Amino acid sequence: MTIVLIVDDHHLIRAGAKNLLEGAFSGMRVEGTETVSDALAFLGAENTVDLVLLDVHLPDSDAIDGLIRLKQFDPSNAVALISGHTDYDLIRVALEAGADGFIPKSADPQVLIHAVSLILEGEIFLPRSYLQGGMTAETPVPLDVSERPEQSLTPRQRDVFELMCKGLANKEIARLLDLSESTIKSHVSAIFKQIGTTSRLKTVANFRQEGAVPPSVSED
Repeated sequence: MTIVLIVDDHHLIRAGAKNLLEGAFSGMRVEGTETVSDALAFLGAENTVDLVLLDVHLPDSDAIDGLIRLKQFDPSNAVALISGHTDYDLIRVALEAGADGFIPKSADPQVLIHAVSLILEGEIFLPRSYLQGGMTAETPVPLDVSERPEQSLTPRQRDVFELMCKGLANKEIARLLDLSESTIKSHVSAIFKQIGTTSRLKTVANFRQEGAVPPSVSED
């Protein structure tokens, strides 16, 4: 049984997401709470969850505070933020705080289903607009191309890296490149080592912040 906990103070959101996800996934149960405090009480009652969908605006916390409280309670819990507004600075800070994704409430139902599926597989879901270079005034000036670590990747690793930056999971990358999923995982591990990061999340986030996401990311 896969359990998803939705933390949102709007009953309509909780009920709608519950109906959508339980209808889309076999063996999934969706629970809901209105506040982070209620969510922690739910988890403290020996309830285990596979994913927490956390609204960014709640009566007892803001997005990052709630995220940190849930991660401190159980670092193994996947926590993705949900919001009515796509705030690039908030996404950046959330990623640094350990978020496992950011899902706009304006997304189509199929996008929510895809996002949940991706996160449950251990991947990260981010809005396409963010991955395609949503920038803010605080975004650092891009590094000189000759100084960027990704320039030392092999051609195949760069192929994988570009698809990672588009938000594709290993299975999707394997299909597009006609390679096995295990081969893709090996390339991803090599990319982390070469670039000096420890996760897919940090790799994509760091390069977007540095203006170093490959040019093809901005192309559909």
